[in-house]
Amino acid sequence: MKNSTLIPLFSLTAAAAFGLGWFVRPDSGSDQKKSSGPESADRKSRFMTGSRPSGGGVRSADPESEFISKYLVNGSISGEKMTSAIKEISDTNDPLLRQKMFAALLENLTSENARSAFLALREGRRGGPFGRGGEDQIRLLANAWGRIDGAGAVAALKEIASEEGENDRDDWRGRGGRGSGALSGVLAGWATVNGAEASAYLGGIEDEREQRGAAFGVLQGMLVNGVDEAMGFVRNLPDSEDSARTKGFYMAMVTDEMLEQGLDQAKTWVDTVKEPELRTGALARVTMEIMNEDRAEAADWIAQFGDEDAAAPAVNRLADDWANEDPKAVMDWAENLSGKSKAEAYEEAMQSWARQDPAAAGEYLSSLKESPERDAAVGGYATRVSREDPGSAMEWAKTINDEGIREETMIDVARDWYRNDKTAAEEWIASSGLSEEAVESITTRRDYGRGGRGR
Repeated sequence: MKNSTLIPLFSLTAAAAFGLGWFVRPDSGSDQKKSSGPESADRKSRFMTGSRPSGGGVRSADPESEFISKYLVNGSISGEKMTSAIKEISDTNDPLLRQKMFAALLENLTSENARSAFLALREGRRGGPFGRGGEDQIRLLANAWGRIDGAGAVAALKEIASEEGENDRDDWRGRGGRGSGALSGVLAGWATVNGAEASAYLGGIEDEREQRGAAFGVLQGMLVNGVDEAMGFVRNLPDSEDSARTKGFYMAMVTDEMLEQGLDQAKTWVDTVKEPELRTGALARVTMEIMNEDRAEAADWIAQFGDEDAAAPAVNRLADDWANEDPKAVMDWAENLSGKSKAEAYEEAMQSWARQDPAAAGEYLSSLKESPERDAAVGGYATRVSREDPGSAMEWAKTINDEGIREETMIDVARDWYRNDKTAAEEWIASSGLSEEAVESITTRRDYGRGGRGR
């Protein structure tokens, strides 16, 4: 049976047509007159619907309905005819009509013909009618399939992947684990109609990369129905070494949905998110949205949360952007912050300042009293100037009061030193008192910046 929960998909597929570079440009010849009246309206109607008046003046069925009627037998399309229908779409030159035909086809997708449609669409996607790769249409079809028969669609995709070999698995699980494949599309559709079932399937995936892509799809599907179920899903994700970062990424997706309802509403909503690990992503995303319009307003807004560790990533992004223009202003602003947020602002500002004017940055640094934010600022300064003057950078690193930050900074500076002047670095390492593990990190790793960041 056709799934009654499928929403009309023309708006999605038509948008894809425009997104793939097709547009309408009216003729602009100097002798052409603008048309008006019934004849013009009739031409406009024919352009938008594709239908034409019959000889008696009665409008005939639109082309996409005529297209579907050729393949319907007893109200449904068989797998074999679905393949033929995809082929006809491929042979259609009119891009707008192609999208309308594809939307009509999705409305007639069933659990019996979906596999044939998927295989036919994927087979013809290279250089096909929907642009390079046809990934948008594959995701739409997978989404529709998931709404009709989520469990069956997943099983079918696994079977196809198994038959075609490991090299083709990216087509269904998603490259990079971010949901670009058909599996993610199926799970998005499945979660739209039954989030609990889609989440239960997710819990049984062992492959970490596959699970990330699948979770992305489940969350996308839940967000179709609003943020409440999606928030519950993010809250219940299992804890792991990378769970804070993962939840932050997913919370940015949820926050994007709230931003669609308006910035003021999103700001109010953030106050209802109490868990720090979820609040982190929400604060960062709203701050970035405000920054796009008014950085000063963003600075005022995030400052009200400046005593929360959850605000630190948002402060980091704001400070990084602002410090490129005025690092001293960033540190003046950061005086109203505290804790981790204040340290993040100082570190980002000092890194930028050291890049622009290391002498002035060092002079300012000398005026700071011992504090956690001074430690962060020295760390940012030392890791930035270590490329040009590793000896001086190391002297600065030694002044850091926090033992953990001091050792981390010394290792980062020594790594730059070892890379640029191995002999001098080895002489320093020999008398440094660093642990064997730290020395191995310096001499074998090739990271760039603290935590692997570039500087």
